[in-house]
Amino acid sequence: WLVKEHLKAAEALRKKTEAILKARSSYDTLIYLILNGRMSQREIRWAANDDVSSLKTLPLDGQKVSLSDDVSVQAKDSNGMVSLVSIHSGALERLVQKAGGNGNASGILSSYLDWIDTDPFVRVNGAEAFYYQGEGLPYGPRNYALQYQEEFQLIKGMNKELYRQIEPHLTLLPSLGFNPNTASDEVLMAYLNIDENTLKGLREYMSKKPLSSDMELFAITGRKIATDEGVYFFPSPFIEVIVSAGEPKKLYQIRAGLDTRQNPRFPYGILYWREE
Repeated sequence: WLVKEHLKAAEALRKKTEAILKARSSYDTLIYLILNGRMSQREIRWAANDDVSSLKTLPLDGQKVSLSDDVSVQAKDSNGMVSLVSIHSGALERLVQKAGGNGNASGILSSYLDWIDTDPFVRVNGAEAFYYQGEGLPYGPRNYALQYQEEFQLIKGMNKELYRQIEPHLTLLPSLGFNPNTASDEVLMAYLNIDENTLKGLREYMSKKPLSSDMELFAITGRKIATDEGVYFFPSPFIEVIVSAGEPKKLYQIRAGLDTRQNPRFPYGILYWREE
């Protein structure tokens, strides 16, 4: 029995080690492709004669694609998500409400703003330190920007189930505007404040060509999004990448927030890094 258990443990360790090596190698490959690719409104493309990978395009809407036999990758454009850093209050509140915020979406937004601001003053329906103390909780508001995304589920009014529903649409990366072409249905409805019928018409239009102007968007939805500053209808340079090794069961995963802007000292930046 001892020999059998040792063999099982050794085999599990071998598989995990191989998954780690494959994931890290695939991450390096993915970075090379991203930095040498050309970004369009929906995806990143690279030269057809680049034989580093058989993959020639990388969608920026979080769609999972295969990089090799048992390694998959995803890329998410921050302009197609609801940022917890560059806060769009209306979009965040509607996202929570549509996910089942029990009519308390406004209070959750206020509590979040109280959580990250530096003052002790409570917004209407918000919460500062004395609320959490009164509830007997072993924590209070950070009074600073979130350090990890899961922290969002600790604020007043949130719970694990509600967070689970909205988590795929949130990001800790900054957004510079909004890109409908890489946004999920939930984010489109929250950001544009549209119903499902309007969403259906918008999806039908975008299935034929990407949106590129407020004129097109207004004709379909009656909404405009572009302001004097910002990146609209195009991805931001901030991208979340997820590399998963092991199919069909995930054995190892890397999740990283990238700043793809080059500067004289670094070809790109890593804003956060997480291994699972």
